Amino acid sequence: MTTTPPPQGTRKQPRRPRLVLDPRAFRLLLAAIVAVLLTVASVPVLNLTAHAPQRAVVAYLSALEDGDASRALGLLAAPSTRNTAALDDAVLANAWSLPSDPRVVDSRVEGDRATVTVGFTLGDSSHEETYSLVRAAPQWGLFDRWLIEVEKWPRLGLDVTGSSVVEINGVAAPADRGGVPLLFPAGYTVGFNAEYLHADPVRVDVLRPGEIAPVTLDPEPTEALASEVAAEAVAQLDACAEQTTLMPSGCPFGFETDHEILGDEVAWSIVEHPSITLTADGTQLTVAPAEAVVEVSGRSRDIVTAYESDFTERIIVRITGLVTVADGEVSVTLVNEGQSLGQSPPAS
Repeated sequence: MTTTPPPQGTRKQPRRPRLVLDPRAFRLLLAAIVAVLLTVASVPVLNLTAHAPQRAVVAYLSALEDGDASRALGLLAAPSTRNTAALDDAVLANAWSLPSDPRVVDSRVEGDRATVTVGFTLGDSSHEETYSLVRAAPQWGLFDRWLIEVEKWPRLGLDVTGSSVVEINGVAAPADRGGVPLLFPAGYTVGFNAEYLHADPVRVDVLRPGEIAPVTLDPEPTEALASEVAAEAVAQLDACAEQTTLMPSGCPFGFETDHEILGDEVAWSIVEHPSITLTADGTQLTVAPAEAVVEVSGRSRDIVTAYESDFTERIIVRITGLVTVADGEVSVTLVNEGQSLGQSPPAS
């Protein structure tokens, strides 16, 4: 049996599938669309409030108060620096004072730039500073991001002698001649405690970008330095005593006589070494004047009577000196205070 195909004009068309939305899914989709529309519509309002430049300044000051250096750095438009030792949580944690009670005094926006005047408390003092801000790339492509502009880092202008490292809020940092970059506003203590010298911490406040906070540290000798200088003084005087001339070269003592020295040689001995005490005057370290007792002996001829005799003279000399410490090395220069020398009795 053969089947006759239906006429071409009467061929059935395929049914198109119908889109059937679950009522719950439809409500969720509608809610998502409404949320997106509301978010987009709210962007201008949020950029004027939650993402305004004054909120960035307050957030920055709050990060400092919390001791969060990383969060604070993320709110700065600052140049890169290799010396980051003081841009650290530990430095903020040991700060003697951090900003608190921030209050916005004024905020002005001009295009992609803004200025914000903010008041805050640092230690026992109230401060008011005006910071410049720049608009950064928007967050998620929608919300404004403002960063505090730092054209130049605030720095410690260090005047340090005797140490290549300082302690900033108890954290070691290189005593960079170009200064040490810091976060601001904050209160810092600066000092150092090296092997031979130490400097008591001094306090300094840093309030704004580009500020150079001068810090002069007056070094004081440590017990280790006093011991080192005393040992060096003994060594120098003992070396002087090995010379056989009336005026030992480079030494803080000598002997003057009108008599002729026979044999052209004398013998020196150190009877009593000086008691070494160090004093500091600014950045200069000195050996405080102290007495030493030396003895010289030899044989002489009276230039008038030609009488020959052995002699021994004991001399009390007052010794002082200069001390320098460079790259961990100690240098001592001893001198005779007033260059007073022992003398023999005048010829008879």
